[in-house]
Amino acid sequence: MKLFSFCSGEEAGIGVDLDGQRFNLTEALDIYQKAKGIQQSVSFTFLQVLVELGYCNGAMLRQIFEESWVQSKISRLRLPDDFIYDLPVPRPSKIICLGRNYKDHARELNHELPSEPLFFSKSPSTLIGHEKEIIIPAWLTDRVDHEAELAVIIGKECKNVTESEAMDYLAGYSILNDITARTMQKNDIEKGEPWFRSKSIDTFCPLGPVLVPVDEITDPHDLKITLTVNGKTRQKATTRDMIFPIPRIIAEISRYMTLQPADIIATGTPAGVSPIEPGDVIEISIQDIGTLRNSVRKDS
Repeated sequence: MKLFSFCSGEEAGIGVDLDGQRFNLTEALDIYQKAKGIQQSVSFTFLQVLVELGYCNGAMLRQIFEESWVQSKISRLRLPDDFIYDLPVPRPSKIICLGRNYKDHARELNHELPSEPLFFSKSPSTLIGHEKEIIIPAWLTDRVDHEAELAVIIGKECKNVTESEAMDYLAGYSILNDITARTMQKNDIEKGEPWFRSKSIDTFCPLGPVLVPVDEITDPHDLKITLTVNGKTRQKATTRDMIFPIPRIIAEISRYMTLQPADIIATGTPAGVSPIEPGDVIEISIQDIGTLRNSVRKDS
């Protein structure tokens, strides 16, 4: 099961991909609640609301689609082929990223391997969805890189959680491209200055197209990651190569800050980062999640 936000004509809602068939989950939930006599007090138009309310559970949502009331309307619930993916979570309170969490990536940038998780942030205003354009500003003439990453989406507020309980606070997984103004980043690092700006330019964080509930993936540390540019492979690895696993990452971050529902954690990128140019088409595929596709344009 894969969840996503969608637009179709003037309609917007939450979609669900069940074994390759895509349905309107917003409408299915409405049918289910009316049949059960549940007074709906919250609109389930946006996937982020589903996450924030703690309803991002694959087993529970599958059961709803097995109910006779929903099955009797299943043809009506089918989404048209021309729907547009929207951001799964458009308004997280924060985006926290892991630096140097793959050994080969740290080495390709001539960095030492970290002894503890290395965090940095991206502005939430960087977010764009599937098939949207990565726009390189006209004033940015130096190198810009792609970075394929597994993203984890927080499902419950957490603070000071242990590694053993950390996974209980996840809503699910998605795909993230940590676009980086690489020359700017290197220059700022060499000057001993923060490099937040190199990560936080508008459109520099494609996310999506789906959110896979945490109970739908057995082992997030055994997923293949591939990034291609114009069909040519640039990055290829598995999440087994991460230095710090997801429970350690969540526990460590929650020592310093309270994580809120819909917050995004990017778990690091493998080796193979390289420059992107206007006209490029970037595709990131992660096993059991899907493919995130974005084109690149230079702002005029």
